[in-house]
Parts: sequence; C-alpha cells; structure tokens
Amino acid sequence: MPFNCLPRSTCINTYGSYKCQCVEGYDGDGIYSCIDIDECVLHRNSCNQDAFCVNTLGSFMCVCQNGYYGDGIQCLATSIWTPWSPWSVCTATCGIQNKMRIRLCTHPESGMRCDGPSAELRGCEALSPCPVNGEWSEWSPWSSCTASCFGIKRRVRICNNPTPDNGGFPCSGSTEQSTACGSRDCPVVGMWSLWTAWTPCPVSCGMGVVKRSRTCDAPFARNGGSFCVGHNHEERSCGFPVDYCKYLSQPADSIITGRWT
Repeated sequence: MPFNCLPRSTCINTYGSYKCQCVEGYDGDGIYSCIDIDECVLHRNSCNQDAFCVNTLGSFMCVCQNGYYGDGIQCLATSIWTPWSPWSVCTATCGIQNKMRIRLCTHPESGMRCDGPSAELRGCEALSPCPVNGEWSEWSPWSSCTASCFGIKRRVRICNNPTPDNGGFPCSGSTEQSTACGSRDCPVVGMWSLWTAWTPCPVSCGMGVVKRSRTCDAPFARNGGSFCVGHNHEERSCGFPVDYCKYLSQPADSIITGRWT
C-alpha cells in the first residue's frame, strides 16, 4: 500500500482497502500522526482523589500525595501525630503536681502506629512543700503487768506516721495508755469512803451534837482481804453556852435551847 501505518498505530483491513488506527493512549489518523493523549488533563484517568495523575507516553500513572500511601488508585491516609495540645494548668499551690499535654495518632483505620508517646508530663515550677500534719503510729504491744495482783500495764505510740513537717499540726492525744491487769481473785483490802458532811447543828442556843459517817466500800473487802480499820461514825459538839443566848439577835421564841450530853 502507498501509505504505511505509523509504528504507534495498527493496520485494520477493510473491504477493498484498509485503515490505520492509533493504539490506545494516542490520537490521530495513524498514517501521518499519532499524538499522545494527556489523560490527566482530559480527566480520563482512574486516579484516587488523594493522588496525583502523571501523564506518560500512551498512558498515565497515579502517585499518592504526601501523607497517603497506596498504588494511586487506592490511597490511604498515613497515620501521623496531631500537634501537641497546650500544657494543662497547674492547680496546686504547694507540694508536687505534674502538668500534661497530649497528641492523637490520626487515621487509625490505616492500621499504622505513630512512633513516640501520646502524652508528656512535666513538673509544675515553684511549688513550696505542703504542710504535713502528724499522725500516730500503731499502738505498741502492752507491757508486762507490774504485779500479779492489781498491777498496771502500759502501751505507747509515736507521732511519726508521718512526723509533722513544714508547719503541719502535731498529733493530738496521749502518747501513753495504761490499764489495770493481774488476777481478779486476789485479796482486796477494804478502804473507807470519804466522810459525809456534818449534820446541821440541831440547836440555836446552847450545846448540841452533829454527826458524820463513812462506809467501807471504796473498795469492799473481798477474797480474804482485811476489813477497814477504824470507826464508821463520828460525833462532835456544836453551838455555844446558854449564857450567851441573850446576845443573839433572833426573837426569844425562835431559840432552841440545847443541853449537855
């Protein structure tokens, strides 16, 4: 035939003749020209929206944009860290406190992991030590009884759990406790109670008698202990001689004259 098809075209036989047709990706008559088609400009590509289209002779290629990965037809976002958040506010006025900031690993659907920590801590500056109030330790074991009968045993505790510091309050309460101990069947020596008050003087003129008493019950004698020694009753005189009654300021009919006993 007088005309040959171009290398980038194919010869197609027809009835009584032939025709030249440019191969896919080229446009022209196949005899004089076969010009590359820019699929990227003409939007004849299947690149992902997150990919760049790059024209090539007779075709095109897709390249995922920065921050994405894949073959260009499918592009998945790369997992990257978001910017750090602002540091949290320090609310403490004394002692130790940390402030924190965080960041997030984006696009977890990609299955990728971001390298590095997702949170950071930093100590708050210029905080003075806080006052520490004292607290008691546990009580110590009881000491041995000081006697087999009616002895005393003791136990102690220390204000060191923690020890007061930086102006904190000391422990309140006693450092020592004591209690009775020993056998309850020991002899108990009876002891007198306190004397009662003297009875009122029964006369207003002359001499009378007043009384007072006490009981042996502080404690009672028991378990063979000895009874209280002494008297449980006392008397003494009261008033003044009858000869002095005339000097009293009371009316004569109100005076009760006493007598010697």
